[in-house]
Amino acid sequence: MATSLNVGEEAEHIKGDFVDLLTCSICFEIFKQPKYLPCLHTFCETCISSYIVSKAKGNNLKGFKCPVCRRFIPMGDNLKNPETWARSLPGNYFVVSMMDRKAMKKTEKLCDTCSGKNVSKEAISWCTVCEEAYCDTCEDYHRSYKMARNHKIVPIKDMHEETPISNSCASVTCDEHPEKTIEIYCKDHTQPCCTICATVHHRKCEHVVVIDKAVSGVKESKKAQELMNKLNETGKKLDGVIKKRNHYTTNFKKEIDAVLMEVANMRQKINEKLNKIENKIKDEINGARKENLLRLSEDSTELLTLKSKFDHWKNIFETCLSEGSELQCFVKLEEISRKIPKFEKDLSTVIQGIRDISVKFEATEIVSDTVRFGNLHYNEKRPSFLGLKTVNVHTEKIKVLFTIDIRGSFISGIFFNDDIIITDHDKKRVVNHEKNGKQTDKLNISKPPTDITKVNDCTVAVSSNTEKIFIINVKPLTLVKTLDSSVPLWGLCLVNNQYITARNGTISWLNAETGAKIKQIQTTSSDTRFVTSYEKGEYIYCKGGHTINFESDVGKGFQYNHSNLSNPYNQEIDKEGKIYVVGYGSHNIHHLTPTGELIQIIPVSDIDNTITGYPWVMRFKQNTNRFILTFNSWKVPVYVCEIE
Repeated sequence: MATSLNVGEEAEHIKGDFVDLLTCSICFEIFKQPKYLPCLHTFCETCISSYIVSKAKGNNLKGFKCPVCRRFIPMGDNLKNPETWARSLPGNYFVVSMMDRKAMKKTEKLCDTCSGKNVSKEAISWCTVCEEAYCDTCEDYHRSYKMARNHKIVPIKDMHEETPISNSCASVTCDEHPEKTIEIYCKDHTQPCCTICATVHHRKCEHVVVIDKAVSGVKESKKAQELMNKLNETGKKLDGVIKKRNHYTTNFKKEIDAVLMEVANMRQKINEKLNKIENKIKDEINGARKENLLRLSEDSTELLTLKSKFDHWKNIFETCLSEGSELQCFVKLEEISRKIPKFEKDLSTVIQGIRDISVKFEATEIVSDTVRFGNLHYNEKRPSFLGLKTVNVHTEKIKVLFTIDIRGSFISGIFFNDDIIITDHDKKRVVNHEKNGKQTDKLNISKPPTDITKVNDCTVAVSSNTEKIFIINVKPLTLVKTLDSSVPLWGLCLVNNQYITARNGTISWLNAETGAKIKQIQTTSSDTRFVTSYEKGEYIYCKGGHTINFESDVGKGFQYNHSNLSNPYNQEIDKEGKIYVVGYGSHNIHHLTPTGELIQIIPVSDIDNTITGYPWVMRFKQNTNRFILTFNSWKVPVYVCEIE
């Protein structure tokens, strides 16, 4: 009873906002030939067509993003011309029905038959069977046909605002067969459909009923009430999350301003010699302001986008309950219910990525001896949002997608665009595979390869512990040139046109064109073989048997040490900046935050309990959760996995 009362109380509010459901969010006018997307956002056919064409780029078009919620809408491989995509979208007959109703209640409805002849003539009656409005002449013609003689025709003037006419504008057409109305409901597939669909797609289904039986009582059903409650409750929770994000954004601005004020006050106490240092710290602070406010803004934008989608569903369903027919309500109930799990998953993903950020300033105590004003300290933590689900990073699971049957000593590899390239140390070869693991090409080289890195969209660089770097074209695999180096080589990465490599306690930076040494440092550990770096001035390497070091030119470095970490030769960084340390001797992977705090330890046996070899190299595909994991073992193939 409480739910019914709430729905009734909101009826007047819906009437006031009714026009919003009939307005195109692109042209801000009443819909003309409304088409809707899988996300349920509706646009004029000409508006969405113009939008699609304006966004269409490249020759391998697969779809477009919704102008409102930015969800990607795939259009299929067979639709080569974006100018035809809008035509293939389903028409929103619920919106058309609401537009007809609005026009009839204001006695502004034009004759549908005359309109088809580009003639504007006021309609005086409505056929509840054909769902068309007629002028006096067309009404007479309509009554004259034998097949329409018994159709119920209602005078439009009798359709007042207070008179329910939901059953007069209530048909819903089939998406696959727009000329047919929905008459059948398949319980096995929870799918309303027309008689053609029932015959073709559901002829073997056991529980198929007429639509009138399926929709009976849907407005008062428990499922409808639960969905309405869920839409209301989640909408309120999203409002709270957005308010909280705005609060943190405001506080962060104040903290930044406080830091700048403290810096300015300090500046008055020191001499002009420190002008350059002042500018340096201000640049760092303003850079932090820009970077982190952008992050906070992106949080709010993603949440607002999800909230917009949710509010849209809520408005549609409220209108269905208040103004729509049983059939319309039923169809929308099923549509929205099917989309709720995907929405909750998207929301969970967004919430998982949110971090609260605070900042404080730590002043240097002895001004005369300092080279900086101080250091910025950021405190990131995952906020809690009451009532909203989040993914627990401590229980992330790794799914094995497939394996590549290359085994042996010191196997390495990378994702290269959509391909996977593996270096085979023992057989002195480089092997290319498609994204599904199928081998497509191989290249034999003169020395055993130890690591590989991407140079550009056409070439890779392969290192060898014989102090050589092979530059290789990928398609087809051909040797371009060989660089001779005078430094110990093993792992290899390319940053800012410099190769970074390591071996025997030495990290070296080399000129990418010539292989000449630029600089070199000692790590005091003979275990250093790989250096992981994606930013100039920042790199990670093995410091010893249980330790890795993160070095940074801007003071963000840390050291990570753990008793359950042994021989951490290789490290990797994912798309969120989190660090994965491969424990060769401990048979595990240590998952760290960007600041070096332990998130979880993943035993190799959790990936596959049959693995007996030593994990060697882990590499992510850029901007994804997919990675390859190689082993220093003749018993174990290369694993291609994904973090769920």
